[in-house]
Amino acid sequence: MSSSHHLKGIQKSSLTDKIRNAICVYKRDNPTVSQKDLQAWVKQKFDLSISQPTISNTLKRSAEFLSNEMKNSDAKRHKQAKYPELENVLYEWFLQMQEKVNMSGEIIQEKAKSLFVKMYGETDPDFSFSSGWLERFKSRYGIKSYRRFGESGSVSMENIENELPRIRSKLDQFQLRDIYNMDETGLFYRLEADHSLATKQLEGRKKDKERITLALCCNGDGSDKVPLWIIGKFANPRCFKNVNMNNLNCIYRSNKKAWMTGLLFQEYVNWFDKRMNGRKVLIIVDNCPAHPKIVEGLRNVELFFLPPNTTSKIQPCDAGIIRAFKAHYRRRLYLSILQVLEAEASNTEKINILNAINFANLAWNFDVKETTIANCFRHCKIRSEENNAPEPQVCEIDEAIQELNGAISNLKYRNVMDVEHLLNYPNENDAVMESPTEEEIIQSVLNNDDNNDLEQDDSSIVPTVSAKEAFQAITTLSNYLVQQEQNMSEVVFAFQKVKDQITFSFGEKKKQATIHSFFQKK
Repeated sequence: MSSSHHLKGIQKSSLTDKIRNAICVYKRDNPTVSQKDLQAWVKQKFDLSISQPTISNTLKRSAEFLSNEMKNSDAKRHKQAKYPELENVLYEWFLQMQEKVNMSGEIIQEKAKSLFVKMYGETDPDFSFSSGWLERFKSRYGIKSYRRFGESGSVSMENIENELPRIRSKLDQFQLRDIYNMDETGLFYRLEADHSLATKQLEGRKKDKERITLALCCNGDGSDKVPLWIIGKFANPRCFKNVNMNNLNCIYRSNKKAWMTGLLFQEYVNWFDKRMNGRKVLIIVDNCPAHPKIVEGLRNVELFFLPPNTTSKIQPCDAGIIRAFKAHYRRRLYLSILQVLEAEASNTEKINILNAINFANLAWNFDVKETTIANCFRHCKIRSEENNAPEPQVCEIDEAIQELNGAISNLKYRNVMDVEHLLNYPNENDAVMESPTEEEIIQSVLNNDDNNDLEQDDSSIVPTVSAKEAFQAITTLSNYLVQQEQNMSEVVFAFQKVKDQITFSFGEKKKQATIHSFFQKK
């Protein structure tokens, strides 16, 4: 196999793991930067000149460098996988298939050989999938044993009551504020509440463009709504061009199907573990194949997996939290559409992924109430204390649905969709629930290159806003607010803080304009 092969193994480099980690973190926080920009950044920060292939190979192993607790961050050229992309694909396949077949080492080795040919188009005579390779592969991915097919079969509804004592005995060891639940949900983020429009909108392949996956996570008393993780189809949508992703209060990831993968789940759990910063918490998750049962290096978080086929009854996110979130998201979406229509704007833009992120953040952080979350946890009766308490009221969800109905009615759709149908739209969760094919797994793993978006998204670049334009806009808004009859003193004060921030940020620029030129008319 020639060294020029497209997916040949990692080239040798004098980079330490610490620097590789810094590169991956910088790329994660600034997803629109190119590999050429990363070369310049490494040169400036570490005074190192490295090649673009080294940058590319480092980014392809980003899941490893971002998730692993590296014991010796200054170690160089440690023992690593010769074909890391292949092993990532193999691991995703393993997670999907361990529920369906009696897994063995021989099966993994044979699948590795077939995937190798499928990915690289030829064999490598200098490399074999030996028993030693198998043990190293298992060690790298935390595979300690094989789950036998049938051991974790479906749990019928009559057996849920038998499972609850075991669940309660575990959860009773934690305070409610230290019990979290994370669950993914699909979202058609542009979906119109009109049957005819929705059918036309989601025809054929276009449906994948319209869907994102969100990971929602919160604790039992509702005091901590964890920042959303949002998985889209495109790594670098046009609308991200001038955007600092750190300011969006969420984590954005992408793959060809916009779904959760085992590698993404590991990254999520490690990120969440660091966020807990010394607390000892339990995070409840379902038995989705994309959720590895073992995540190495956790210090603050313990994973607790619910029995299969029980989540609709005893998982808090499924008991109303996701439903409330979607109701609030769609209300904000339709209010935005209505505002555009009322303004009679020409050349109206489609709702893009950046708009969807903003709507989702507002719905999650401002609209979904702590009491709604707490009531959904209590409703599931997964702790002994809640089992003996009266059934909680979840009227906030009904209020959210009423508000959504109001927003829909204002749009005067001809073939209006029932709210229940809208909140449980067919196929919306397909990307969350269905098992991917081998080709789809390969595509999702190899989706980290800068030029991976062969099919471009349909969003537009957000225009750059100057400090002067921002200052003028915030001044206009502040003047509008102080003229209102309603008491808005807190909002006015918040806008004043924003105004100060714009002024201070402008003053810190290296090429600072004078006060005179700042207010000078063009």
